[in-house]
Order: sequence, then C-alpha cells, then structure tokens
Amino acid sequence: MRVADLSIRLYMPSAAMADLYAGRLGGAVKTNAGADDLHFHLAEPSAVGNPDAANFAYYQSLGPDFERLAGESGLIGIVGRPDPYNNPTEPCTLFNPRTGVGVQWVTSLADLPPWDAGSPFRLLIHWATAQRGLRMMHAGSLVSGRRSMLLVGGGGSGKSGTTLAGVASGLQTLGDDYVVVTADPVPRVHRVHQLLKQDPAGIKRVLGPRELETPLVLNWQGKVEIDPELHFRGCMAESADVVALVLPRIARADQTTFEPLRAQDLFHHAAASMWQQLPGAQKSGFMFATALTRRVPTWRMNLSSDPFEIGRAVRRFLDSGVP
Repeated sequence: MRVADLSIRLYMPSAAMADLYAGRLGGAVKTNAGADDLHFHLAEPSAVGNPDAANFAYYQSLGPDFERLAGESGLIGIVGRPDPYNNPTEPCTLFNPRTGVGVQWVTSLADLPPWDAGSPFRLLIHWATAQRGLRMMHAGSLVSGRRSMLLVGGGGSGKSGTTLAGVASGLQTLGDDYVVVTADPVPRVHRVHQLLKQDPAGIKRVLGPRELETPLVLNWQGKVEIDPELHFRGCMAESADVVALVLPRIARADQTTFEPLRAQDLFHHAAASMWQQLPGAQKSGFMFATALTRRVPTWRMNLSSDPFEIGRAVRRFLDSGVP
C-alpha cells in the first residue's frame, strides 16, 4: 500500500489483523514481493523465538534513557511509561531511518492500546515521513478539486464533525485525524488513514437515524469509527494542495462564516494539532508548523448547526478562494 507516495509493506501476526490494518491504511492486502520504501512489523516475542525481546518492564525502567540509547544506535524509539492505574500505554516502537524498517513490540496482542487500530502505525509513519522532509499533523481535511483546507485545533473544536459534514455534502477528504503535509515548494497534504471518527449524535445528524437502528460499536473515546468509502464512494482523496489552515469554532450560528485569523493566533490554538502531539522531532515540527503558517492563509470558521449548510459553505470557500 502507499501513504504519502511511500510504499509500505506490513508484517502482521495474523491475516485478520493484516486485513484490518491494511484497510484502515486505505489498501488491500497483497502478498507479491517487490521493492518497498518501508517495512513495518507488529510482533510478539514469540515471532522471533525470544521471550526477552519485548521485556517492557525493563524498557520502561530506562525512562528517557530508552530514547537516548535508541538514538545512539541510529534508531528512533519510544516506549510507553508505566501507568499507576494500569491504563494502556504506547507499545515499544522502534524505527531505523537507514533501512526504513520499523517495529511495534507488544508482550501480547491483547496489550495493544485501544487507539492503535484507529490510527495504525502512526508513529512509524510520522518518523518515516519526517526523515523525508514531510510532517504528520493531527488535522481534519476537506477537498474540492485539487484545493484543500486543513482543519486544526484541540479536541472538541469541530474538526471531525466538519469533515463528515463536508463529505456528506459531496466534498472529498484525506482523513479527519492524521494527515501528512509537505511545506515546500507548494504546501500539499496526503492521506494516511481511511477512517472517520464521530460521536453517535454526529452520526445521526449527518447519516440519519437508520444508522443508529443497530447497536453502534464505540471506540475508546466513545466515538464511532467508519470507513467513509462505504457511505460516500469516491470521497477519499490521495493528495491535494493546501490553500487554507482553518480553526473551526462550534458557534451554532444560523450561517457558517469565515474570518481571517492571524497566523500566530492559529498557531497558539492549534500547536498540539500541528506538532506537539506526536513524539520525536519536536524542534523540526515547530519549524515546520511555523513555515506552514507563513505560507498558507489562516482562517477561523464559525460553524452553523446544519451540517449540510456547513458543507456548502466549505465548497464555496474552496471553489472561490473567498468565503
């Protein structure tokens, strides 16, 4: 499969997990051999016959030294810190930028954190694309033709709801959670995952009450995860030019409006989305976000209560270049 024009081969512990993760990366499972840019493994110690290969208690005991030791070995790595309440933490994740090989080690598949399947291999994709001058961002996206807007902001700001509203109105998307962006020479955004996440109320508002006739499976955040292509065929785009960085605001207005926003104000509100949330390469992430906000116009979008009116407003904005 391809993400941000990089070919990725997955090595998974079961066919079922291969289907799930490949589908959420927007690809089908292919077994043919060939040259690939990246090789990602999800593995248990039994996969290599070494019970000590994923001794997480030891890795976690290293604290910040784990990342330092990985760096001294030419690797990028992270391991979740121990949680006193036994909440899930990040698996042990290592990436070799020279070979493009990455691995997520878990003691058992049952130890995978609940968010992993919702954004497969996000850290490995983040590190791999950063090595190539791109940047993964936590952002929603909407596309009309070749022009796109990125929806940035903290949780609950309306990114996912606006993305679903736009898709339901005939726009395309590159995702509502993580995307990969390049700043030079023309800012461009690429799809990472083929998945939208929305709370049940948002699903009912956009897709209608029939979607709630059968019990919904909620993820760890209480949201429904849907493959948008099952509801809106052809809605997933692969890449598009970035013409606006938009900070949505749930205003419940009669009509959706756009107003210019100073780049530093958007940067302040959206720092976690743009570069702080993903570990590793923090300094380069700050520099990337600064360059992006200088190159792309920044806006605030005051949202109405009507998802289809929101979709029409976004289309007018993207097609005309002005609200």
